[in-house]
Amino acid sequence: MITSATKAHDEEGLLKATTRRPTAGHPPPHVRRKVDVRQRTVRGRPVYTLSKRGAAANAGHLLYWCGGAYCHPPAFLHWYFVAALVDELGITCTVPLYPLAPEHSCAEGIAFASGIYRDLLAEYGADQLYMGGDSAGGGLAVATWQAVGTKPARLVLIAPWLDAGASDPSQSAIERYDWLMDSSTIRTWGKWWAHGRPLDDPLVSPLFGDLSDFPRALLICGTRDILVADARRLAAIVPERIRYIEVPGLMHAYPLLTWIPESRRVREEIGAFFACERSPMNRGGHRAAYQL
Repeated sequence: MITSATKAHDEEGLLKATTRRPTAGHPPPHVRRKVDVRQRTVRGRPVYTLSKRGAAANAGHLLYWCGGAYCHPPAFLHWYFVAALVDELGITCTVPLYPLAPEHSCAEGIAFASGIYRDLLAEYGADQLYMGGDSAGGGLAVATWQAVGTKPARLVLIAPWLDAGASDPSQSAIERYDWLMDSSTIRTWGKWWAHGRPLDDPLVSPLFGDLSDFPRALLICGTRDILVADARRLAAIVPERIRYIEVPGLMHAYPLLTWIPESRRVREEIGAFFACERSPMNRGGHRAAYQL
């Protein structure tokens, strides 16, 4: 989810937009009032665990990677969305603050994420551990699975950024309707994350890595999102493993807008997916659309 930068910034402008306050990325007071929040330090970085207040979690554990172009920490929208999942679904959720570009590389970020993932696999077991993320966080979730090799019980990807080079020809047309991002900006962020690697290196762009034996996944995107091209390509590569929901007219990472009805429907879909229930939203096949 992109929150601090807008389209048509040159690299200098994008660098200025990455300036971070010391308190940036941490859960806001509203979230701390809604759910229980526990902080710990793992490998020198803050890691938060959110749980439903006053109730024992019995619906599994979610490892969630927040988006932000690999260069911005979690925004309040991320925290509101995760807190809503915890409160409504009864899951617990771990949200690590992973190393960010341009100070850190994809190799550093994936090494950190892989360590967290292995720790949680050992604690919960693969059959009780879900993993997910939005935008860059969705890309990090796929790259982390590729690096570790052990599948989570379920994978939830919201508008995942899977191709750092924005190489799909359809994106030049789609970007006219995306008020947040364009191909040039995406490539700049991708270059920072790559730290000298080619943009089509699987460590940078997991779409080009090994997708065989892909986890069972829920993939969600709107049509007014330049990253819908990544979602469509992933859904076409492994359709038998993915439930793909593409919603006409909606923006990048729209489920993070927790107050809109479409976000509520996505949270219900995630709950059904985690519970292995058949959802009425997807009875027609792998691609479904809400009736708005």
